Amino acid sequence: MIKTFLRKKIYLIILLVMVVALGASRFISAEDNPGMQDSLAVSVTKAKLMDKPSLVPVPGSIEGLTSNIISSRFNGKVTNVLVEDGEYVHKGQVLFTIDMEELNNSLQVAQNSLRQAQAKYDKANADYARTEKLGSIGAISIQQLESARTNLLSAQADMASAQAQVNSAQKQVNDASVVSPVDGVVANKNVTAGQFVSAGTQLMTVEQMGEVYAVINVEQKYMGVLNREVPLDVKVDTYPDQIFKGLITVVNPVAGNENRMFRVKVKMNNTDNKLKPGMFVEVGLITGQPSKTLAVPRQAVLGKKGIQYVFTVEKGKAKRVRVETGAIIGDYIEIVSGVQGETRILTNALDKVKDGDTLTINEVDE
Repeated sequence: MIKTFLRKKIYLIILLVMVVALGASRFISAEDNPGMQDSLAVSVTKAKLMDKPSLVPVPGSIEGLTSNIISSRFNGKVTNVLVEDGEYVHKGQVLFTIDMEELNNSLQVAQNSLRQAQAKYDKANADYARTEKLGSIGAISIQQLESARTNLLSAQADMASAQAQVNSAQKQVNDASVVSPVDGVVANKNVTAGQFVSAGTQLMTVEQMGEVYAVINVEQKYMGVLNREVPLDVKVDTYPDQIFKGLITVVNPVAGNENRMFRVKVKMNNTDNKLKPGMFVEVGLITGQPSKTLAVPRQAVLGKKGIQYVFTVEKGKAKRVRVETGAIIGDYIEIVSGVQGETRILTNALDKVKDGDTLTINEVDE
């Protein structure tokens, strides 16, 4: 029994030694033959020379395409406010309402006056018809006929005046529901239910946001190079990784009195409603001919703790190289230092690759 147990134990020890020896052999073989290690499949492109526009960064801010001031046409107490700042509204949508009790009373008075004027007109018209008939047979004098005509014309004018008063009162009742004149976004709301408002006081604005302006102030020396046909790059602090495009559409022909600079508006598409009035921007103002510079795809550049780097290929392995970047050129970014032209740069699997990893390379022509 004891001998059988000892034999089994010896067999287990021998088996364990064989497994360890086999593992060590494979490890040594992998060290001696790097090609046997697992490799990472990556795409690679070359750093290349590109045209870099001659730009001057000019700070500015976003403005809506149009800013529609909303106010009441008459004095009154606000009964209901139906919108909030930042809410998208459609043309004709009610924004707030004014108390209509007095307005309805005024409309009722005007309608009563119109009915009285209508009755007077009907009587004057009937009187004139009878007088005219009698006049045709010589039964009344010419003076009587003229007096009847005068009474008819006066009644007609009174009825027209009463109708105008009804129309005005009805319009005030209609205007008690203040509506948006355009599709847009509510901003600068300064009204609450129960508040008494005066006619013409600004209570909110509705900003048209399908397109917006990046508004900048341009120095006199650059006025001669402004080009309305070439799209400009616009950076927005809120979206640091995105470049917006815009065209110069408005140039104020008169310099500001204080800074002697010219106000320029760059129109941008904003169908996704990302850009809001008041946001700070930086417009890349083109001031000359482009120059050649070295650049790589933007996604190839990584950053950590303020240090930027790329992965290059050296003898089939990944090599991390620190770089200094410059201007953004579309989907590319300028490389000021760190790599040379024709250097092969990794463009994908960057979240998996490490310095020294063996690579399976797919060359990509950009």
